[in-house]
Amino acid sequence: MSELRHLLGLLAPAGGDEDMLVPQPGAARVPALVERVRTAGLSVELSVTGARDLPPGVDLAAYRVVQEALTNVIKHAGTARAAVVLEYRPDDLVITVTDDGRPVTGAGGPGGRGLIGLRERIGLYGGELDAGPRPGGGWRVRARIPLEGLRVSARLGGPADGGEPAGPVRPEFLASPR
Repeated sequence: MSELRHLLGLLAPAGGDEDMLVPQPGAARVPALVERVRTAGLSVELSVTGARDLPPGVDLAAYRVVQEALTNVIKHAGTARAAVVLEYRPDDLVITVTDDGRPVTGAGGPGGRGLIGLRERIGLYGGELDAGPRPGGGWRVRARIPLEGLRVSARLGGPADGGEPAGPVRPEFLASPR
């Protein structure tokens, strides 16, 4: 348990009062996050296609998707390799984090609210989050956030169409240890 706490501490290092003045992380800080995870011993590849300025909430959401997914790789995948892909497309941002870790069997113990919280966060911007096992082993987390009409959505605090966040919480999110 102490080793796991140490590894998780590398993802979110504790700090003093000076950390309170630092802006929230965004997609631009994903490379530094990936480097910290590499330092912790996980082999991680990073690929970024395109670039675009994002509103602060979406920028933070993108960072949190990568952070939660890599935390789950460390906690649940055993010795694995991971890949992080950020794709800035004309109309959306797609974030995919995959690993080749051991397959998940059974419920795997009590699950946290990480993926549910991410789904809710992404849903605020009209996006969707999909997470689940990959054929042949490993895990995939994929988030898609529409960027078209995002300024209206970000100001109102909800999806651009004024509706509820997309889709119900899928049962595997509740039963899965990731």
